[in-house]
Amino acid sequence: MSANKPPTALQRLIPYMFLFVVGLAIFVPVMGAASLHFTDFGIHIWIAEGFPEKVTHVSHVMYHATYRLLKYFLPTIDSPDIALLAIMVFILPLPMIIFSHLFNHSAGTISVYVILLLSIALTIVAPITFWTSESMIGYINPVVYHNPTLIALRLFAIPVSLLALKVFSSPSYRDANHRRYTILLCASLLLFATQVKPSYTIVLIPGCCAFAAWRILRGDRVDWMLLVLGICIPGSLMLGLLYLISYVNLADGSTISFGVFVFTRYWIPDWLVPIKLLLSLAFPLSVYLLFSAEARKHLYLNLSWAVFATSALATYCLYESGPRIGHGNFLWNSYITVFVLMFASVQFLIQQYVRFRLAWPQDRRSMPSRMSLKFSISVVFFGAHVFFGIGYYIRFLMGIDMIN
Repeated sequence: MSANKPPTALQRLIPYMFLFVVGLAIFVPVMGAASLHFTDFGIHIWIAEGFPEKVTHVSHVMYHATYRLLKYFLPTIDSPDIALLAIMVFILPLPMIIFSHLFNHSAGTISVYVILLLSIALTIVAPITFWTSESMIGYINPVVYHNPTLIALRLFAIPVSLLALKVFSSPSYRDANHRRYTILLCASLLLFATQVKPSYTIVLIPGCCAFAAWRILRGDRVDWMLLVLGICIPGSLMLGLLYLISYVNLADGSTISFGVFVFTRYWIPDWLVPIKLLLSLAFPLSVYLLFSAEARKHLYLNLSWAVFATSALATYCLYESGPRIGHGNFLWNSYITVFVLMFASVQFLIQQYVRFRLAWPQDRRSMPSRMSLKFSISVVFFGAHVFFGIGYYIRFLMGIDMIN
């Protein structure tokens, strides 16, 4: 067989089959353990059992509808097992989506095995913390095993963020139908994501609007039709509906209030907040600072940071007064945006590696030592997040109660 012969369909499927099997091996044990917890998982099982007749303040119902559908076809299976099957529907495609996107950006300069490892690693990265039984509150944690709706939302966050990127990247549409299709796809995915959990939509809309304003001030182009019809209008309408269900139709006295560190102060002292924030962002921060000249020009990375900054404002400045004051539902905004930020930072690093590798194709050792050092430091920080992600995984399996 010629070395230059294109891979067969089966050969192209092998990485995805591998990710499917590894995804099962990694997530079935931990999500099986999570499905037995009474905390968030138990509450969502209880809600799903009553769906659609029972309406509660949890108005995003995609996970619950998936649970009920599986329950209909598998009526003899216990609730925790149905809950596990339902969440695996959202988990298993995620590393495949990550792999497909990263592999397309590697330009053949990075081994497929490395891309596979990165794809798996991105699904388990966690803040840099310590082997203790303290809660994770204060850290911005991109993987929270006990909350099924946040885990499910990760499947939609990356595709939605990449479609939002088209607002600012001057896409070339083949014709008017192609543009309408892109707007419809963006709106549809955003509506699905909002019905899984509204946390990403809540901050994506103002984040994109702020980023658009910044781009206009710089004299750059913005696809206003995609922004307005694909993101702002469908997202705002769905959020408005969810607000009515969550705060108007459910009269428990809860309201959205403004107050800096009000929620975090409920759990941890103020001085810990910036420390835990920095430990949560060590990798993306190191990437942006080490490659600052290149990072400032990278559209997706800057958009991801803009949306994360919006989410941080919501997390630290908004809270629910009344009986939900300790729930911390605005934490989820930062949790999902830091996951997208991790992905964007890895993609940026791959693109930079490809750029510099193609600049010195003859000798793999000829990359400047300063550039090699930058990559090495970034990889160390990413490895630290993976290491502590493995630790968090093990702690959860051991039954240590990890709140948020």
